[in-house]
Parts: sequence; C-alpha cells; structure tokens
Amino acid sequence: MLKKFTVLIVGAGRIGAFFDRPKTKEILTHAHAFSKHRGFKLVGFVDQDQRQAQKAALVWGGRAYDNIDEAFKKNKIDVVVNATPDSEHFKTLNKIINQPIKLIFTEKPLTATPKEAKKIIALAKQKKVAIAVNYNRSFTPDFIKLQQAIKRGTYGEYLTGTGYYGKGFLHNGSHLINLLLLLVGDIQTIRPVHRQYDYFKTDPSLSGVLYFNSRKPFFIQSVDSRFYTIFEIDLVFSRARIRIVDSGFVIERYQVKKDRRYAGYQKLELAKKNQTKLSRSLYYAADNLYNYLQGQAELGCSLNDGYKTMQAIFNALKK
Repeated sequence: MLKKFTVLIVGAGRIGAFFDRPKTKEILTHAHAFSKHRGFKLVGFVDQDQRQAQKAALVWGGRAYDNIDEAFKKNKIDVVVNATPDSEHFKTLNKIINQPIKLIFTEKPLTATPKEAKKIIALAKQKKVAIAVNYNRSFTPDFIKLQQAIKRGTYGEYLTGTGYYGKGFLHNGSHLINLLLLLVGDIQTIRPVHRQYDYFKTDPSLSGVLYFNSRKPFFIQSVDSRFYTIFEIDLVFSRARIRIVDSGFVIERYQVKKDRRYAGYQKLELAKKNQTKLSRSLYYAADNLYNYLQGQAELGCSLNDGYKTMQAIFNALKK
C-alpha cells in the first residue's frame, strides 16, 4: 500500500493555490502538485486573509485555518509548504520549524537576510527538520539532464555566457544564480556595474560580471520588469552553445559545424530545440520530496543549496 504524507500549505496566494485549477494540464501551484501526487494528502491552507484560505480550500480540498498552531492542533502534518511573500519567509519558517514535522518546502529566497538564514539553518539542525527550497528548475528533468551532460563534458569547455532577468537580484535573480550553480559550478565573485529598483525598494536588480572558480566570466544583465518579464541564459562552450529561453520553457542547442560559405571556418548551427517540462516543475518537486521522505533520493534543492545561492547574492549586494 502506498504510504501517504500529509501536507499543509501556508500562504494561499497565486503560487500557493491560484495560478491554475485542478483540471488544467500545467501544474503551476503547490496545491495542484500535492493534491495530484498520490503520495500526499492535502489537509488545507493557512493564510492571514481567512477568505483566501477558504477560497483555496473550496478549490483544492482540505480546510482553511486561521493560523499554523490551529492547523497542527487538528491534524498530524508531515510536510509544510511555505508560500508566503518574501518578507514573511523568516517569520513563517521560524514558526513552522518548531512544529512536529518531517519536511518544509519553502518558496525562494530562503530568507530576506543572511542573518535570518543562519538562524533557520541552526534551528533546522537542532530540530532535525529537512528544508527544500523551490528553485523550480533544479527539480525539472530537462535541467537535471542538461547539468549531467555539461558535467560529462558533452559540450566541451565552458567559455562565457550571458543572462537576462528582472524583478530584483534576490527575488528573481537568485533563480539565475541557482541555475548557474547547478549547470556551471561554484561562483568565485560577482562584480556589479549597475543597479536599478524595478520591483522591491529593498531589492535592486544588478547588472555585472560573474566569475566562476574557473575564472571564466558570465555577464548578468537586468532588464526593467516594469516593461516586461524576461529570464534567459546563454551558455557558450567550446563545442556547443546552450540557450535557455522563454523563462526556461525552451532549451536550444547549437552545434559547431563547418561553414559551407567560408572554407576553413566553423560556425554554430541550431541542432535541437525542445519544450521543457518546466510547467510541471512543482509536481516534479513534490515527487522529489516524496522520494526523499522514503529515503530514496536527495533533495533537488536543499537548505544548503538555497543558502549557497543567497551567499552569492548578498556578497554582490554588499559591493
């Protein structure tokens, strides 16, 4: 018989419950992912706005609760999803981690400051509670396979790259940093050259040059999100070029070919373009968490992975 784990979602907003509906093909909310996975049972929602929690429960099932303590009094809960706004992450995690649970799945970034993050890491160790961070591409099969291919040397040596993002270096730029850590490797330093405030007043979007431990560069460019949203990464290797476009819903692979026009020259040609499974990343995350709880997998993006991403971000913001 399949073992089921109970799940509580704290934060009944868009990513928690309302980006999609139960019958949509894409899985864009935590509620959809955990209610669809056979290994979990959704017990309900907690939200400061009780009407939001009630609306979410009507759509996805479970009950609406005024606060976290009340939910735990009425249920045995194994997993808690923290889908609150960035500014609420520390307070919410601090509350959840003191409950009798097995695992927390938190939205990124881990916390708003390194000091808060260190407190959560210490508490998690003390309470023996595992924490996974939702950098969604880390859970998506296409990016895991890409990371493995890069590691095997399929595309040759990393030469350079460029990325575009907006909506704050911590809020959205951390997705870019986390993905670079997954695909290319450890970051030595980030040197900012420009900053703009296009989303939060406390979180500038930085442009600059990032250097990996290999001392090879990656150029970060922020684009004002008040005009539109963009997330793209272009990685250039000695034998190929990888373009991650449309926020990661599409990956293009270019191969080195002989130039038919100019003898003795080589150029890059598009060899493959595929749609990724990013629209179902939260389901893959739920599956990863289930396998972790069963002792069959490591977390796709662990507490240490989330903190490593934050360290790179805040080291750059201090400059």
